[in-house]
Amino acid sequence: MKRTLLAAVFSAFLAYGLAAGASAAWWAEDGYVTGSAGLTSNSITLFSTVSTGVVAGANVSYYSNSAPYNKRMYSFRMPVMYSAHNFYVSLKPFVYPVSPSTHSGAAGGKLSLLTSLGEESEDSYLHLTVSGAWARQRALLDLGGGPASESFSESALELAAEKSFFNQFFFQASAAAFLESGKAKNTNMITPALDHSDLASMGTFLPVTDMPEWVLTAQVARDMKPEYDSHLYAGYSKISFRQGRAANSAVAGIKLSLNEKITMDLAYNAYKADSSRWKNYYKMFLQVFF
Repeated sequence: MKRTLLAAVFSAFLAYGLAAGASAAWWAEDGYVTGSAGLTSNSITLFSTVSTGVVAGANVSYYSNSAPYNKRMYSFRMPVMYSAHNFYVSLKPFVYPVSPSTHSGAAGGKLSLLTSLGEESEDSYLHLTVSGAWARQRALLDLGGGPASESFSESALELAAEKSFFNQFFFQASAAAFLESGKAKNTNMITPALDHSDLASMGTFLPVTDMPEWVLTAQVARDMKPEYDSHLYAGYSKISFRQGRAANSAVAGIKLSLNEKITMDLAYNAYKADSSRWKNYYKMFLQVFF
């Protein structure tokens, strides 16, 4: 399953940032994806522990493909996370500058709260995450009389849970619903910019620019420590779209600790819209602590 930015920050913060105490901790993350239809995307983030309990970051990303996004679509994020005794809060504002090639752009943010439910120990826990997101888009819409540039809003509400057993077996599930307002609700969009993984977990490496109605995801994982310094995972998601065909996505990957400061994640994603062929995507994720 595609790692959310929030989950990546949480894992890095807990594993390294808190151990550093009041001293500053820095780390960088780079996620590169390639696959069907000439898809290429890259996301680079730099994080820092601002103080004990606070992490801030800066991210730049892009995606492109053979068509219709044959020019890079850039986006920027400024995630901030606060950690308390038994809960974590994350705010992730983002912006997609209007692209001259597609005449589309977006801006918005996502707010998430993670808390523990009935936690028995550090190795066996139940985490619940509630997220809300909002975005304002500008895109070309097919209104019947030719493409017209219009602005419209979207929002999403997501609920996710993660259960750990003995810090070796992990089970995750999430559900998200999307709402929109304005002329885009019942109109085909032409090359919109927003990747909806900024609003909720989509369970795919493919940028989801079509307007979803809902998404369900599930993931299982196995930590192989101490025998092997690796983490295996597999996941599935179902996405329903308002104007397009529903899609299925399956992900499998392995996370490897190369040394004390470098981890690498290699993963494969199979994606299929109803009545179409499977598409294949490959991801390499690198995390480096300084």
